[in-house]
Amino acid sequence: MRLFFAVEFDERLRAAVSHAIAGARIPDPPWRWVAPSNVHITIKFLGETADDMVPLLVAAATDVCAETPPFQITLGAFGGFPDLKKPRVLFYETVEGARELADLARRIEAALHRELSIPMERRPFRAHATVARVKHPIASDLTARLLKAPPVEGGTQRVDLLSLMKSDLRREGAVYERLKGIALTGGR
Repeated sequence: MRLFFAVEFDERLRAAVSHAIAGARIPDPPWRWVAPSNVHITIKFLGETADDMVPLLVAAATDVCAETPPFQITLGAFGGFPDLKKPRVLFYETVEGARELADLARRIEAALHRELSIPMERRPFRAHATVARVKHPIASDLTARLLKAPPVEGGTQRVDLLSLMKSDLRREGAVYERLKGIALTGGR
């Protein structure tokens, strides 16, 4: 199974992201937008994982989540990795809650490494919601439009759950399924 830990978005935040993407007014882009139901913040990508690892992953994450209080996130500006001139990924940046998300990711990463010998991510964590993956270089006129893409308005949500997600890659795009939701219960 292809697995990852994520913070899923509620319907209101998904709608705010969809509205912002529509406001970018980019007809027939040379990429496929992520389906609104799939927009989330990845905390830790695990990749192909044996079925029997699921209980162990959940146990390690449960310990971390028991020490993590719920918090608010707010999405803001549109961006690209490595930048909007030559993007490989298009995203909305997390403004409020970025520090808490980074701390959660760091502690999940450490627990999985310590308890299950899962390799640590080398790149620094940057809290963002991917909205498209760009496979080919884009024209300069499209870059100019991306630079003017609107931020997410009203893009706030309370985070009180970490999800272990399964990803099925299909021709029409990825289909995600929550295998387990783990409540953030720290501070209660």
